Amino acid sequence: MKRRVIQQGGKTLMVSLPIKWANKFNVNKGDELEIEDNDNKICFKAAENSKQGNSIKISLKELNERAIRYILSSLHKKGYDELVIEYDKVQNIPIIEDLVHNLYVGFAVVEQTPVQLIVRCISQEMESEFDTALRRAFQVTLSMGSSIIEALRKSEPIAQFLSLEKTNNQLTNFCERLLNKNPYLTPKNKAFLYVIAWNLEKVCDDYKYICKLKLDHTRPELLELFESVQQLLRGYYMLFYKFDIKQISVLAELKKGTQERGFELLESSKGAERQMVFYLIAAIMKIVEFSASITAVKYKLIN
Repeated sequence: MKRRVIQQGGKTLMVSLPIKWANKFNVNKGDELEIEDNDNKICFKAAENSKQGNSIKISLKELNERAIRYILSSLHKKGYDELVIEYDKVQNIPIIEDLVHNLYVGFAVVEQTPVQLIVRCISQEMESEFDTALRRAFQVTLSMGSSIIEALRKSEPIAQFLSLEKTNNQLTNFCERLLNKNPYLTPKNKAFLYVIAWNLEKVCDDYKYICKLKLDHTRPELLELFESVQQLLRGYYMLFYKFDIKQISVLAELKKGTQERGFELLESSKGAERQMVFYLIAAIMKIVEFSASITAVKYKLIN
């Protein structure tokens, strides 16, 4: 789409807004638009209260629970504000309600019939909430890891920490939703921030899988490995919020030593302990994926 630049009053240059865009976001004469200067691009943003949420209709008929969760999670992340959900099994309703309660921040079921549910965003999502949500997601994941280690050291149940994984999902999905929904939110770094949020969610999944294991007794060597993984994750958390390029080398060496120790313990472990080591190695591989994205987001801030 192109627009011709018009000169008015000798000095003022003007470009008309596309009428479809103006109608969609209820932009009228006299309204104020937010403008963002992004190198060779100028971005015009309608006021928050003028947004009209996107709606989509989806059929969940003949789908199993896992497919339902994948589909509805992806639509939430994509930025839809209303989901009209067709279903053919009463058993699907608790699945949908669970997602709305534990994943969809600010959503509610607003209408229900024997064949259809309507889920809608009922609260305003502010772009300024992104930084807080991402930091909180890091902290929750670190807290979950530390809590698991302490409980294993005391031979206490670890399934109690599964709720922290749900909190992580809420926060990381919210971050991904904001990045997809708002084209004006850190446009240069959007892809890198998405990778960070995505991998942070997957690291917490590995911690979740550990919580589901029946670990009656855990050898000290495995706890030391877990602590090293936590140290690695904490290092990247600190790198994101206080960037020091020299720490990339430090973290790379920590990753190498931790991973090698993990492979050694994988061979000498059995049963649930072997599964635990497997998940810790998987977490290591995801944590190091932060390196390139954090550098891309933060390096320019020191130049």
